[in-house]
Amino acid sequence: MPGVVEHVLLSTGRALVGVAGEAVELHPGDHIAYPGDLPHVFEALEPGTRAVLVLEHA
Repeated sequence: MPGVVEHVLLSTGRALVGVAGEAVELHPGDHIAYPGDLPHVFEALEPGTRAVLVLEHA
């Protein structure tokens, strides 16, 4: 949906997260925010990876 911001806080493991083509590797405790209306990725890089996702509607 236009105007949505996605916030991801990584709890455990490692993950590649963010806007497609610009995603970054997150580690436990890392946070990223990005526009939810653009193509994006969340790829767990190891088993047991967990995260909290919050959608912010403007």
